[in-house]
This record gives sequence, C-alpha cells and structure tokens, in this order.
Amino acid sequence: MKKTLIITVLVLGCCGMRLDLFAAGMDKPAAGDIFNKANALYKENKYAAAALEFEKIPQLGLESGNLYYNLGNSYFKQGQIGKAILNYERAGRFIPGDSDLKSNYDYSRSVLNLGREEFSGNKLSIWLAGFFAGIGVESLTMLLSVIYTLLFLVLIFGLFFGRVKRLSRPLALIFVILFILGAVSLDRKITCLERGAVVISNEAEVRFEPLESATAYFTLKEGSKVLVLEGSGNWYKIKRSDGKVGWVEKSALGFLDNK
Repeated sequence: MKKTLIITVLVLGCCGMRLDLFAAGMDKPAAGDIFNKANALYKENKYAAAALEFEKIPQLGLESGNLYYNLGNSYFKQGQIGKAILNYERAGRFIPGDSDLKSNYDYSRSVLNLGREEFSGNKLSIWLAGFFAGIGVESLTMLLSVIYTLLFLVLIFGLFFGRVKRLSRPLALIFVILFILGAVSLDRKITCLERGAVVISNEAEVRFEPLESATAYFTLKEGSKVLVLEGSGNWYKIKRSDGKVGWVEKSALGFLDNK
C-alpha cells in the first residue's frame, strides 16, 4: 500500500505544471505568450503540441527552470522519457533544490531502470558533487565570490588589527579550504554542463569508430548520461560513467547546455 501511494504521488507530480515563466527574469512578452499557450495545450492533453511551443522559447535566447520543468513533463506524457530526463537535467541548473523536479527526475529514471551514474574522478570530486548538488552553477559562483571577499577582509584585518591576528589565521584557513572545495565542485559542474548529454533515442549503438560499418562496442539505454569528448561529422566521441569510450550518432544525444 505504501509503495503504491509513493508511486502515485510521483506520477501525479509529473502532471503538475509551472505557470510562471518570469521567475527567472524573462521579460519578453512574446515568450510569455508562447509559454501560456503551451500550458493551455498541456491542460488540453495536447502534449506534443505543448512541447513544440515550449521548445520555441529557448530559440529566443530565454531559459528558466519552470520552462524546462514543464517541457520535461510534456515529453514524459508522450512516453519520450529520455527527452523528459534531458529537460529535467536542464531545469536543475536553475532550480537545483526543487523537490517536485527531483521527484519527477528520479521517477523518470526509475521507469527506464537507470542506476546511479557517476563520471570518473577522484573520490573527493565525487563527494563534492553530492555535497554541492543543491547549488546551481550561478549560485555556487556567487558563493565563491563571497568566500573570496571574506578571506580578503580577514587577511586585511589580521594585518592591521593585532587583536584579531590570532583569530584571523584559523578563519583564513577555513575560507581557503571552503574556496578550494567549492572551486573543485564548480569546475566539475561546468564540465558536466558544457559537455554533458543525455541519450534521447530508444537506445544508442556505440561503435569503436565514427562509421556506420564500424564494430559495435556497447549500447546506451535511453536516458543515460554521457560526456561528449569530441565530434566528427555526424558522430560524437562519448565517455560513459564507467569510463568506456566510443562513437555514437549525434542524433541520439541531447546536450544539457541547450545552446
């Protein structure tokens, strides 16, 4: 009974729509009109048409967490779970701590039986990725700026005010450690954002070379996350979370950075 209730709540969460496009500072009337039209189509169960309208907004150079959250829901309703996961990932850049987003994202991955995916790296960087998971790139950048400023002030006070000299050293050390840890996490986040991609086709055959006739190496499931290393013609060289590298057709992937 409890398990059924949890699944029901998650499914209902995928149905909810965000009605405010302007939360991220979007002030172009045209984008607002498109967003409202897309929401209306969604409410009429016209999910494919709604998705087409939502997709027009990034083409205007505008993005927000609510936009990608609604777009992900539209694709989920069509059974295109890979595209839903891709847009939930994009939404996470703007609203990383949103509970509804997390529920829909986790549920979508469970539908495809996708396990945990951690890209190779040292244990510290992986731990930091989890520790700063609820902080977006922009927010983490601002936080690092604040830490840097506090470190500078502590050093200045330590030089000119003898009474706080003893206290300034341990405080400075703490701020240095926090800054380094945050910088490592920020670098990882930026790398995943710029080079991260999600499989949006039902499955993707990965080959040893960027050729249709090349030998198949392994298969990527829909919704799987990869890092794109380079491109060649209609192919991308990708890296899977377990470190395996191969070539996949570009049409099979959607980039987290929708630019």
